[in-house]
Parts: sequence; C-alpha cells; structure tokens
Amino acid sequence: MENCNIHTLHQLHCQLEFQIALRINSFKIVWEDTHEEYLLLELLFCLLTPQSNAQLCWEKVLELFNSGKLYSGTVDEISSIIHPVRFKNNKAKYIKEAVNLFGDSSLKKFLQGNDIYTIRDTLVKTINGLGYKESSHFLRNIGIGLELAILDRHILRCLKDFHVIDTIPNALTPQRYKDIERSMQDFCKSVNIPISHLDFIFWYVKKGSLFK
Repeated sequence: MENCNIHTLHQLHCQLEFQIALRINSFKIVWEDTHEEYLLLELLFCLLTPQSNAQLCWEKVLELFNSGKLYSGTVDEISSIIHPVRFKNNKAKYIKEAVNLFGDSSLKKFLQGNDIYTIRDTLVKTINGLGYKESSHFLRNIGIGLELAILDRHILRCLKDFHVIDTIPNALTPQRYKDIERSMQDFCKSVNIPISHLDFIFWYVKKGSLFK
C-alpha cells in the first residue's frame, strides 16, 4: 500500500466504517436467519475463490444453484458451469464432495459447539480444498468468524508494508498462518480498527469497492 500510513488507515476507516458495518451485519444475519442452503452456497463460494476473482466466483455459485445441478450435477457438469474460474476441474471435485457431505445433513449443526478456532481446524481437516484462508473467509462471511484473519497474498503484502510481518512467506503452514493471524490481531488492537474492518479497508484500496 504505497503512501499509506496509520493516519491514512484511520481516514479510510472513518470513510468506510458505515458501509463495512452494514456488510458485517449482513454476515451476522446469514448465521441468525438464513436458510441452511445459503450456508452451503457460501461454503462453495470460498472453495472457488483461491486465485480467482471473488465476484466471478459468487456469480458461478449462483449459476450452479439456478441450473438445478447443485445436488445432481456430475463433476464434469459442475466444472463446465463454473468455467472460467481457475482450476475448475479440481474445484468441481471439491464442490461435489462438499455437497455430498452436507447435502443431507446440517452444516449449521456441524459448525456449532466449539470455539471458532476449533471449528476452523475441523473445517480444514474435513473439507478438501478448504485451507485456513478459505475457512476463515467462510466463517467470516456467515457472521461467526469476525475475529479471524483472511490471509491472502494481498493482505500479506499490506501487513508487510505496515511492518506487521518482515517477509511474505512462500507457503503458509497452519502454525505460520496462526502466528501471522495473532500478529495481525495485535496490530488491529494497536490501531483500534477491528480485524474484520481492516480486511475490507485493505481490499478497498486495491479494488475501490467492498465485496464478500
């Protein structure tokens, strides 16, 4: 983030705080009031997002749902529908596996009963294609993981620019992910900006808009 400092972060936060609060409130409503099936769509969205445009990924999730192939589609049919999302064949397999896993059982019940960090660990171990970043993204988007960090390359670059981390790791082991997450949480406390807000601010600087 060139020419961006703590003062600029606070200015951006003041400018965007109302919009961010509305978005976060919409996430909380997902958990509290939304039909179970919508949770599954959010999960599939996060399976599609690695190295792909988020808005395109959400459009493809809705297209898959509206096609009637969400539950009955083959891997090849799903792959065709989610084109041109990157790595569509692997991601189609992950989608099929996730739908098979939760199509007839309660995803919401699966996500209850533990602290958010244990829930995230369980998601990573249970669902192919879902790493710590994608699991954190999913839990944030359904309103129960607002304290988690979504550590993609852009966020990592921003954290390096603000000297939260010294280098951008080539790969994130689970332990390294958690270490950087704690550093980001500490940074957010020091600048008095919630971590869920800071994520949106960093992405607003890059994209000029707020999305999922």
